[in-house]
Amino acid sequence: MQGVLGALIGVPATIMVAGGLGLIGVTIYSRLVRRAGKEPIRWAHLGLGAVLFAAGVGLVWLEVVTVGAT
Repeated sequence: MQGVLGALIGVPATIMVAGGLGLIGVTIYSRLVRRAGKEPIRWAHLGLGAVLFAAGVGLVWLEVVTVGAT
């Protein structure tokens, strides 16, 4: 049961952390490397990435506290 619960919490947490870091990275990259004819990604995406990353870290913490780091 602990394995199932850990997977139900851990998999979405990992996806959120990876997605958040990806959004943050792409937003910063699009601001630093300007391409002709393309607008950079809006700063709101940086905020969304930070929120996703923080929520993912929170879920990982919740998984470790409830299920344990086995």
